[in-house]
Amino acid sequence: MTSQAISTKKRTVMMIVLLAGAFVALLAETFLNNAIPTIMSAFQVTQSSAQWLTTAYLLVVGLMIPLSAWIFESFNLRQNYLTMIGIFFIGSLICVFAPNFGILLTGRIIEAVAAGGLMPFIQNVILMMFPPEKRGMAMGITGLVIGFGPAIGPTISGVILQYSHWQMLFIILSALSALIGVVAIFTIGNLHVPNKQTTDMLSFLESIIGFGLLLYALSEVGNTGKVTPLLAVLFIIGLVTIYLFGRRQLQLPQPLLDIRVFKNIQFDICTLLSMISNIAMVSVELVLPLYIQTTRDETALTSGLIMMPGAIVMMICNPVSGILYDKLGIKKLSLFGFGMLILGTLPMLMFDTTTSLLVIGISYAVRMVGISFTMMTTFTAAINAVQSDLTAHANAASSTLRQVGGSFGTAISMLIVTLTITLQSHMPHQIALEHGFYWAFILMIGFALIGLLASLFLPAKKVVRSN
Repeated sequence: MTSQAISTKKRTVMMIVLLAGAFVALLAETFLNNAIPTIMSAFQVTQSSAQWLTTAYLLVVGLMIPLSAWIFESFNLRQNYLTMIGIFFIGSLICVFAPNFGILLTGRIIEAVAAGGLMPFIQNVILMMFPPEKRGMAMGITGLVIGFGPAIGPTISGVILQYSHWQMLFIILSALSALIGVVAIFTIGNLHVPNKQTTDMLSFLESIIGFGLLLYALSEVGNTGKVTPLLAVLFIIGLVTIYLFGRRQLQLPQPLLDIRVFKNIQFDICTLLSMISNIAMVSVELVLPLYIQTTRDETALTSGLIMMPGAIVMMICNPVSGILYDKLGIKKLSLFGFGMLILGTLPMLMFDTTTSLLVIGISYAVRMVGISFTMMTTFTAAINAVQSDLTAHANAASSTLRQVGGSFGTAISMLIVTLTITLQSHMPHQIALEHGFYWAFILMIGFALIGLLASLFLPAKKVVRSN
């Protein structure tokens, strides 16, 4: 079977099954956020330890993405997808029966190995199934999954935890992944002939060490809100190792990750914009619930419900943005999206303990409109700007930077909140908290402004390079 020979019906069914797997993996990303206090009590661990259930998941996902191009090209689609769904199922099952925190964390890491490969893999398949001029709609629907899964995770888990135990979260993830795996056996076909390549072990190690240290340092800053000398050293070592990794890729006839894609200025600008959009989404999904729960003393379930309209807005707007991208190109959508992002963030500068929950929900929803019109459309424009034989590598490179950007946005946002509280320790804690979140929202406006300015350098007309 080839991407040209596949029927419309078969393509639609495959896309649904693929995106169902991606949704489960991305749902798991934030599914445990509301369960952290319960797990702390169940296993008698500290908050910083329990937080690693989320941090380690994101860290391992980030490590897997740079390897995704090699995995995609080396194995057939059906084998790839079923293996990753199977690994995710095993990880979830381990979590269900975990007798201690260490086993639970191990299960989460196994889940993340699959999740890190699933998203870029699915994007590669969709890019292969649709020609460049029709990718906007397809990637818009993909963006729906990317945004809606993590956004709705805390709300769903909050409801489940009201009526059941934390193991139920993993029972649900196990059941869903098992069901998707069974359906995939009968629906997923092969669209390309794998090109078996020998892995360059030095590149593999440099990728794991470089991106691992970088993401670990950023994750720890996000967790603790502090920059220690050790984290600074690890961050620098990570950057140097990534530099060595990049230099080696240019010397190899078959690189693990072909970084020649960065020679394309159009790809670079669009990848930057996609990264900023992810920073905007991930950072506010951490900061806003903390603001609601710490300054307003609301429950985790309430904060999840306040953010639900934003998730629904994203679900509606992502396919719309994809359709408009196919018709209008990227510049108008990007300018509109970052404009909406600024518009939605400005009211957050006036948030205090008396701000209406309705106003908070509307501001968040407006931001999500902006993110819907920028994150996947700029990503699609980046992929369309490179040669077709570099699509898998462009996907891996852009997805890696998006993941690193999300970690950076989370880390710097929490660092600003913590530093402000520390510097204003002479004030009442509630006031210091408000000031900390105020400066975090200022940072978010800064990123949105950078996105708006960078959008001016996009081509006014749609540009597609397919060969």
